[in-house]
Amino acid sequence: MKLKTWTTIAAFGLLAASQAQAADTLRIATDGTFPPYSVAAPDGKLSGFDVDIANALCAEMKAKCEIMRYDFDGMIPALNARKFDLIVASMAITPEREKAVSFSNKYEGGYSQFLGKKGPLPAGTPASMKGKTLGVQQGTIQEKYAKDVFGKGGAKIRTYTTPANALLDLNAGRVDAIMVEIGVGSEFLKGPGGNKLALFGPKFSDVKYFGTGSGIALRKTDKALLQKVNTALDTILKNGTYKKINDRYFDYNQYD
Repeated sequence: MKLKTWTTIAAFGLLAASQAQAADTLRIATDGTFPPYSVAAPDGKLSGFDVDIANALCAEMKAKCEIMRYDFDGMIPALNARKFDLIVASMAITPEREKAVSFSNKYEGGYSQFLGKKGPLPAGTPASMKGKTLGVQQGTIQEKYAKDVFGKGGAKIRTYTTPANALLDLNAGRVDAIMVEIGVGSEFLKGPGGNKLALFGPKFSDVKYFGTGSGIALRKTDKALLQKVNTALDTILKNGTYKKINDRYFDYNQYD
């Protein structure tokens, strides 16, 4: 078959796919194991900051949306395989991730820190953590940073599928500290046994690893959808919706 004919068919297919996407439900992935950002109840119902943000954006875009749980470390490949259309999972905007996906404007800031048991705590520097075992969630920026900075400094890095699993090992004494996003750490301090824990060390925010805040990830080809998401995000930031959601979960401004 001639190239021109193939090109025509391909163009028609892309147009049809684009029209189908516009008419169909937007599928949104979140983590579901990352309180207070996203939590899955026993019946599968999702709640949390990211879930509320996703619903607010869908309402603003007047879009029908389906929010699903997906393992964080497989989200970007699954997005590009068209298993869903958006990732709303407090995903940091980093140069490495931007090679694979597009991001909306920032919708949250934050930093990471160590969480350990109360008592004499190390400074949280690579030298002070040498020989210690540190827990991180796999597939996250915390994992990469911990391995590159602390692992090379002599710490042992142990990975977990969820922050909650890392916390279990911290409480059991199987790790000396876990590195968590500040919102997650603050949530753990409020939970069972939180009075025996403390955040410590520097506030980790190196742009090379932690990016410029968290954004909503989309496929690079979905330029029209990206524009809609950014417009909706700008609206909820200005009309007070974002603040209402923020204040349900945090006693500080999550956007900063």
